[in-house]
Amino acid sequence: MKKLIIIIGIFTLTFLGTSCKDNFFDVNKNPNDAVIVPAELILPAALQNSASYVSTNFQFLNLWMGYWNWSGNYSINTSDKNYQFVNTFNNGIWNTQYANLLNNYNGIENKAIDSKQPLLQAMAKTMRVHGFQYVVDTYNNAPYTDALKGTTSILPKYDDAKTIYEDFIVQLDLAMDLFTKGTGSFNPGANDIMFGGDISQWKKFVNTLKLRILLRQSEMVGRDAYIKAQLAKIKSSNVGFLSAGESANVNPGYLKSTGKQSPFWENYGFGINGQPVEANNISRANLYGITFYKQTNDPRLGAFYAPVGGIFDGRFFGDIDVLPNSKTSAIGPGVLKSFDQDAVLLSSHESLFLQAEAAQRGWITGDSRALYQMAITESFKNTNIINATIAANDYYSQTGLKNVSWDATNNDKIALIITQKWASLNALSPFEAWCDYRRLGIPAIPISKDPSTNIKKIPSRLFYPQSEYNYNAENVKGQGTINQFDSKIFWMK
Repeated sequence: MKKLIIIIGIFTLTFLGTSCKDNFFDVNKNPNDAVIVPAELILPAALQNSASYVSTNFQFLNLWMGYWNWSGNYSINTSDKNYQFVNTFNNGIWNTQYANLLNNYNGIENKAIDSKQPLLQAMAKTMRVHGFQYVVDTYNNAPYTDALKGTTSILPKYDDAKTIYEDFIVQLDLAMDLFTKGTGSFNPGANDIMFGGDISQWKKFVNTLKLRILLRQSEMVGRDAYIKAQLAKIKSSNVGFLSAGESANVNPGYLKSTGKQSPFWENYGFGINGQPVEANNISRANLYGITFYKQTNDPRLGAFYAPVGGIFDGRFFGDIDVLPNSKTSAIGPGVLKSFDQDAVLLSSHESLFLQAEAAQRGWITGDSRALYQMAITESFKNTNIINATIAANDYYSQTGLKNVSWDATNNDKIALIITQKWASLNALSPFEAWCDYRRLGIPAIPISKDPSTNIKKIPSRLFYPQSEYNYNAENVKGQGTINQFDSKIFWMK
C-alpha cells in the first residue's frame, strides 16, 4: 500500500518543482512567524521536490537523445530544434535545484545535527550529493563550498568541478558512516517516502551513487588508480548496490487531483479529466528510437510508444517532414502508467547497467554478462512487459544480433552495455543517456535534421542561467565565455 503523508499546520515548506499547479506539500508561509519544523517533516517535501526535479526538468533531452520528437500539430521555435538556445533556457535546472538543496536538505542536516538524528543527517547528505551532481553534470564548475549559506554568502564563489566531485565521495563516505552508526536511533519511517526508513536500501543507494559518480570519470587520463581505490572502499563496506527490484523511487501517495499526481504523469500524461496535457500532445515518438526497437525485436517498443492506426510511426528530431498527431506515436503506457506511479530517482535497471559496466572494466567483482542480462530483465519489468523474465530472456538470447546479443561478433562489450542502457532509459531518465553520450559517444544518435542546424553536435552543456549574471555577475563571468558545444564538463573526453 502506498503511503500518504499528511502534512499538518506546522509544515512550512514550499514546493519547488517546475509545475505551477497546487501541490499537496504547498503551504502558505508567513516569513514573520518563527516556526520550528522537525527534520523528519521536511524530508517528504524534499524527496518529492527531488522527484519532480528529475521527472520534469530534463525532458528536452528526450529530443536530443533520440527518444522523442516535436509534434507536427505545433509550430516549434527554431532555437528548440537547432540547439541554439540562450542563457534563459531551462533555468529551472539551476534555480529550483539550489532552492531545494538550500531550503530542504541543508535544513534537514542542520536540524538533524542539533537533535542528534544521524539517520536523517545521512539522508540529507546523500540527497545533497544526488542534487549537486545534476548541477555539475549540466554546468561544470558551480558554487559549492560557498553555496547554501543563505544571506551569509549571497555572492558564492565557483568551485572546480573535479574538486566538487571528489567531495561528493567524501560526503557519501560520511553518510555511510552515519547510516552505520545510527542504527537503532530515530528512524523517519513513513516520512521517508523513498525507502520507508529501510536503512539497508539507503546504504545501497549511497554505493550506487558513488558508482555512478566514479564511472562518469572513466575516460579521464590518470584517474584509474583513484577510481579503483574508491571502489575498493565500496567493496569493503559489504553493502553492495541497488539490485533487482530495488529502485530509488519516490511516492508520497499520489492522488488523482490537480497538483497531487505523479510528476511525470501530471506534466507529460493526462489531467484529472483524462485528457492529454499539452506536453503530451507536443511530445511524439522519434523515428530513431522506433527504428532501434524494431530492428532489435524489442517488445519495449509498445511500452515506450503508443501505436497509431495499428503501427508505430514518427520522424527524426528536427525533421521538416513532420507528422500530425493523428499519424505519429505518442508516449507509451510503459512509462505513462498511472496518476499514482512512482517517481524514479535511480532505477534498478540503471544500477545493474552501472554494475555491468564496472565489472566489464574489471573495477568490481561480478559477472558482467549476467549483470547485463539482469539489467535488461529489470527494464522489462519496470516497463510492465508481460511475462517480463521470459520476454527478456528471449530478447537477449537472439543469436548474433548486434546491439543485443552478448555473444555477437561485436567485441566491444562496453558499447553493448551502454547501448542497451540507452534503450532502457527512454522517457524517464534521459539525463543519464545524455551523460553516457557525452562520456562515450554511444549510441550514434543523429543530429537534429532541422536545416538551420549549422553546428553538427549535440550540446555538451547548458549556459549558466541569467539569474547568475544578474546577481552573481563577477563570479559567473570568471568562468569565461561559455559555448554549449565546445565548453565541456570536466569528465568528458
